[in-house]
Amino acid sequence: MKRALKLTTAMASAAGASLGVAHAAVLGGVSLDPTTASAVGAASLAAAAALFIVKLARDVRRQSLKWSERLAIMEGRLEKAESVLAAHPGLVIVWEDTASEIGADWGRPRVLGGPAALASMLALSGDDPAEPDPVRRLLNALGALPLDEHARDPDKRPLADKIRELRNHGVGFAGVVYSEDGRPIEVDGRAAGGQVALWLTDPAARMAEDGGGVGRLSERAADLHAGYALLERSPIPMWRRDADLKLIWANRAYAEAVEAASPADAVRRQLELASASPRLAAKAKVENARRENRFSVAIGGVQRILRVVETPLHGAGDAAVGGMAIDITDAQRAKKDLARHLEAHHRTLDQIPAAVAVFGAKQELAFYNKAFQALWKLDDADLAGRPKHADILDRLHERGALPPIADYATWRGEQLALYTAEANDAADAKAGAAPEAIWTLPGGRSLRVASQRHPLGGVLVVFEDITERLDLETRFNTVIKVQKATLDNLSEAVAVFGGDGRLRLGNDAFAALFGMKTPSEGVSAVRIDDLAKRLARIAPEAGGLAESLVRRVTSLTSDGRAPLREAETPFQDGRTFVASTEPLPDGATLIVFQDVTDTREREKELRERNAWLEAADRVKSKFVDHVSYQLRNPLNTIIGFSEMLESEMFGALNERQKDYASSVLSAANHLLDLINDVIDLAAIDAGRLTLEVSELDVRRVLENAATYAALKAEDTQVSLKLDCPKDIGVLIADEKRLKQVLFNLLSNAFAFTPPGGTVTLSARRDGDAIRIGVADTGRGVSPADQSRAFDRFESAGPGAGAGLGLALVQSFVELHGGWVRMESVAGEGTRVACHFPADGPVALAEEDDATMVDGTAEIISDEPTDAEDLQRRAANRAAE
Repeated sequence: MKRALKLTTAMASAAGASLGVAHAAVLGGVSLDPTTASAVGAASLAAAAALFIVKLARDVRRQSLKWSERLAIMEGRLEKAESVLAAHPGLVIVWEDTASEIGADWGRPRVLGGPAALASMLALSGDDPAEPDPVRRLLNALGALPLDEHARDPDKRPLADKIRELRNHGVGFAGVVYSEDGRPIEVDGRAAGGQVALWLTDPAARMAEDGGGVGRLSERAADLHAGYALLERSPIPMWRRDADLKLIWANRAYAEAVEAASPADAVRRQLELASASPRLAAKAKVENARRENRFSVAIGGVQRILRVVETPLHGAGDAAVGGMAIDITDAQRAKKDLARHLEAHHRTLDQIPAAVAVFGAKQELAFYNKAFQALWKLDDADLAGRPKHADILDRLHERGALPPIADYATWRGEQLALYTAEANDAADAKAGAAPEAIWTLPGGRSLRVASQRHPLGGVLVVFEDITERLDLETRFNTVIKVQKATLDNLSEAVAVFGGDGRLRLGNDAFAALFGMKTPSEGVSAVRIDDLAKRLARIAPEAGGLAESLVRRVTSLTSDGRAPLREAETPFQDGRTFVASTEPLPDGATLIVFQDVTDTREREKELRERNAWLEAADRVKSKFVDHVSYQLRNPLNTIIGFSEMLESEMFGALNERQKDYASSVLSAANHLLDLINDVIDLAAIDAGRLTLEVSELDVRRVLENAATYAALKAEDTQVSLKLDCPKDIGVLIADEKRLKQVLFNLLSNAFAFTPPGGTVTLSARRDGDAIRIGVADTGRGVSPADQSRAFDRFESAGPGAGAGLGLALVQSFVELHGGWVRMESVAGEGTRVACHFPADGPVALAEEDDATMVDGTAEIISDEPTDAEDLQRRAANRAAE
């Protein structure tokens, strides 16, 4: 009985096990074939297989429990997915079509989404009595709208075409369609396995849902799952540790960093990203505070710098510490690069003359260049402690180095206002910068001060010494004003045209000449072609000049811009102008119109007067020749009879008669000398004086002159000295004219030297010249008389003669190509020096078209007269 009960129990258990297997197969998605079902049925009836059935039932029960657990997990995931879809502020339309080609029919899709999204979307479906299904009405309304795929599809095809391609071929898309009232609807089509999904999102509904309380709980659930997914997919390695600081979770980035197959593999193998990370986690756990450190870790064969953060986690289940690793390799490199750039920037600022100071966000001095320290004369000790901006201002104010300020406290606040001021004014073109200021320091120096926020925080202040620039600007402005005043007061019309043909500068005379506005009224609007037209109107004969001016102003070549020199042009009003141009270095052209009307009138008058003077001079020369010739015969008769009377040729004379005869002869000879001098001067003026040059022994000529003058010296009780080297050499000159020079100089010296004085006749060779001079110890010549000594008919004092001697001396010496110099001191005497070229008047002869015949230079005379013969004979008599 008991055995039967056991058998019955075993059979019941077997039957129950068979039912459990079938039930597990259904739940697990496993189907049992007929053979297996028959076997199970057979096993339930076979008592011999009881033990086998019991064992099989135990295995099936265990497998059923596993499938039940998996089914629970899947149901949980399904709930989560539904919660995520419910949290989505839109609709998800899913098709499970399996047809190979789908037409225009929308089919029977499933619709997923929250109530708010469903209500928002269905509002777009409209009213269509022919289509009772609201989802199809929605698809009809949206499918007719063009899809904007962000410029990927410039044709903007209808959404229905995109959905059809998605359902037929699995071609995904994303974009926006705009309803008739302008509402944007985000559309996203995707293929997933054997089904396709269309995501429709209304941004307005999403914003309303965010601002309201609808679906708050579902949002939080979605946020939780989304946060988990975000951590899982984060590019930053993250992990969690338990109370024993062992890894219990890691994300994908962590697994990739430690080169693990998966996050689970990294947790199973307890792979640490940095070997010191557990110690950092232990410290964070003990101190109950976040701790971080930098580690150098090799990731993928590349050395990277990671900032590892370990943070205690409270209320996180088994997790005690959470961590993350932030790759700061690029940041560290950028920091080093920034440090190098700052160092180079600072070195550069040290080389500029402007004073630069950078203050940090806490107003402390972060940087200053050498010019800043030199400008304010601050010691290294003053700047070593990184003083604040306000402290530096106070220190400079105490020294009296700042500009005189009435209210220093207010001024100081204005200087520091940039640290706290907000640059919110969009109209300010220099947001974050203070207006530039000019500081006039004690001592006269001027600084331009510019302040602005520094890109790295704080304020940058630049001090530029503009004292010299202001001085230069002042002087430049003064020069410009002087030049403008000068130009405006010039009688000439002056203008400067640029290379573009526009007038850059013009004075008042220019504007008045061409009937233009004054420079202050916009004369710069005038172009060179305008000037040419105006010139053609007021000077019809200046057509060529107008074209020339245009060409010189607008030409691009140096030849085309060549200067124009004095192009004379008559104007209609009777005035005459001379136009000139000059190219300027900057490509501009200077044009000057000078009124020469008066000048041309004066030239005409001068030409007429000159012709009259030349005619008068010819009359004078003829008169002198005629008078000299007419005086010759009576004078010769007087001289001849006087000589016969003095020689008692026709009888003896008493003493009184002899004195009278001697006086007559002396006066006649003196008159002859005067006539000879006048003839010589007239011949020189007329250019008809003949020079008969030859080689002369200078020493011998001077000795002969001294012998002749000895009698005169004896009569006047004046001693005569000869100072001439014996080897002085020869001089090419006209001996007769040279003797006349010496006799005139000696006669003047004897006349002005009192008895007991000395007259010195000297000669010296100075290179290619020979200097012959006569010096005396007489009363001298005053400076006023010296200026007139060589003028004709000028005499210094009584008994000095007609005043022709020195004039002849100068004329004769200049005919030889030399010059005369007089040196005199009142009461000490006078020295007259004649400088003769040793080679003779060759250059003068060539210049005057002279010809050389047997070593004698003869000046050709166009009109020989009897005056020349008289002059020659008088000179011969004087020489004898």
